[in-house]
Amino acid sequence: MSVSATDHPTLAGWLLRDVILTATIAGSLWGLHLWHSGSGSLLSAVPAAVLGFIGAYVLCYVFHEWGHLIGARLSGADMPLLPYRGALIGLFDPRTQSRKQFLWLSCGGVIGYLLTAVSTLLVHFSGSLGLAGAGFAVGGLAFVVQSLSVDLPQIFKVMDGADIAETNRTGAHPRVILKRTWQSWSILTVALIAWYLMA
Repeated sequence: MSVSATDHPTLAGWLLRDVILTATIAGSLWGLHLWHSGSGSLLSAVPAAVLGFIGAYVLCYVFHEWGHLIGARLSGADMPLLPYRGALIGLFDPRTQSRKQFLWLSCGGVIGYLLTAVSTLLVHFSGSLGLAGAGFAVGGLAFVVQSLSVDLPQIFKVMDGADIAETNRTGAHPRVILKRTWQSWSILTVALIAWYLMA
């Protein structure tokens, strides 16, 4: 049985994969923006805004994972590389890694998506992508409010001495993430509507 390259992922391979992904999203957004600018139709407006949202969300997730990896590596943790087909660069193992390393990894992830979200806002306020840029900015904000509502409680619990594995198991449970996502997105929706009405 042959062994494929994806069975032995490298940092360079992950970087190449994510550069291609970022370029694909950027190119798609630019193409949709040109389509909408040229036609002005609703048919072009909806995909531009929707893809902008999805593109920002995906990029925030990707750079969130890079932030995890960089934070882990800076703390001396050996975070393994997983196959390229997955969304995760690696997983933290609380049996072999320290509380300090977990906190570095966690904070790195937060910094990764905050910097990406700031970039989505800059793209929007530059006016260079129109509706695609607006969707891009909202997607970045959506990722931030969702992730902060999930990540910060876990980070604070571990800082207070909680068991890392148990905190991860309960705090990252799909039901908890879904509940906090809808709560945070509801607040974001109200805030965006209020901002739009006052503008």
